[in-house]
Amino acid sequence: MLCHDKAMAIKSIQTKTFLLLLSMTLSMAFLLVLAISLGFDRSFSRYKQSLFDDINQNMVQQLTDHYRQHGHWRAFRSNRGLWQNLLINSMIEQSDESNQSHRHSRRLKMFRYHALLTADKTMVIGWPAPTHRPIKLLAIKVDQQVVGYLQVPDRQALSDNFDRQFNHAMQKWFLWLFALALLFTLILSWPISGYFTHPIRRLNRHVKKMSDGHYDQMININRQDELGRLAANINHLSQTLQANTENQRHFFTDISHELRTPVSVLRAQIEALQDGIQEPNHQKLNQLHQQVMTLSLLINDIQDLAGTELGSLQYQKQSIDLSHILTEVISAFSNQIKTAGLSLQHHIQKNVYIMGDSLRLQQLFNNLIHNAIRYTDAGGTIVIRLSMQKQQIIVKIEDSAPGVAKQYHKQLFERLFRPDTARNKNHGGFGIGLAIAQNIVQAHQGTITATDSSLGGLAITINFPAEEQNNE
Repeated sequence: MLCHDKAMAIKSIQTKTFLLLLSMTLSMAFLLVLAISLGFDRSFSRYKQSLFDDINQNMVQQLTDHYRQHGHWRAFRSNRGLWQNLLINSMIEQSDESNQSHRHSRRLKMFRYHALLTADKTMVIGWPAPTHRPIKLLAIKVDQQVVGYLQVPDRQALSDNFDRQFNHAMQKWFLWLFALALLFTLILSWPISGYFTHPIRRLNRHVKKMSDGHYDQMININRQDELGRLAANINHLSQTLQANTENQRHFFTDISHELRTPVSVLRAQIEALQDGIQEPNHQKLNQLHQQVMTLSLLINDIQDLAGTELGSLQYQKQSIDLSHILTEVISAFSNQIKTAGLSLQHHIQKNVYIMGDSLRLQQLFNNLIHNAIRYTDAGGTIVIRLSMQKQQIIVKIEDSAPGVAKQYHKQLFERLFRPDTARNKNHGGFGIGLAIAQNIVQAHQGTITATDSSLGGLAITINFPAEEQNNE
């Protein structure tokens, strides 16, 4: 168990973020220190070489002045101290620190490969350079004539003690800088990683509660970044799941209620026949058949509703003439409208095309016209219109009295909703047809609304997006 906890800790986002920040910072610090160190070494080497070149040129100038004054180099052969004074004076003049001459005396060894040569390159004073060290000769000229040479090393290394100490001190400073960067990273990386991972852990716990069915709780993460938007989306998902759960509960309750009535009637009639209370005559069989057909119709409507809501219905969309489909559906209902004692008016604009499924659109118009016939009193009127307005296809089906109160208009499209009004008392129905119609309309990127009809009944208005072919 302990090993498992350690493995989980290593796999946690905070640990990974901490290690990532640590490695990135250390890499940057290492590269920065390395770049500074290399840059310093090169810059210091160039500075020292430049200083050394200036000292050499100063020595050449002093030797030139000496030869111009004396005309020979014999003084250097007989007086070795004169050569040392020349070296010291060159450093003092170049460094502009005359009160530090005793320090320069300790650095005479940096001139151990310097030597004074005659014009024919005979050694006057100094030490010959070893064969492995490259040297160069600086000409000493008087009146454009070479009178001697100053032998100097071709490249001056950091060999004296002072330079080594200075270089070592700088390297220690760079190491301290790297150590401070490491400490700074260790101190800040963990809380920084926690700042990003803490809301993730909260989101994880909240999603775990949602997976257990607790959709009523919201998570509050007051951030404006991606994590804040993720929390808002999860809250929206939780609300949606909560609403769907409530709808599902109400749906099963309503379905149970709708099925209970015809099943109870059917059971009572069958038991009466079994007990001999009623005779199995033609009338009773017709009543049983009617109850079975009612159950069959309800089950078919529920199946269609579930299919449209869950998306299991297949939509075979293509460019179709909506005016042709609506005209055919109206023609199919002509006899039923006459039998119901209703009059029909229709105003159908021709050549109105839509990208849709012809079978589902026929089902849509069948439901709406069937509802209009069922809920309109005898002697009433049904008006059907199809038109194009501003890149929108508008279908409007309205009927005469009785109507539906305005407070119920939006609820008409809820499944199994039936307002307790005169429109429903005498005509029954399961309250599923308009819910199916709404799902079909939405599958075609349209909208459907219910309003009061100018005829005194209900008006159903559908808006579909028009196809480009309508503009040609």
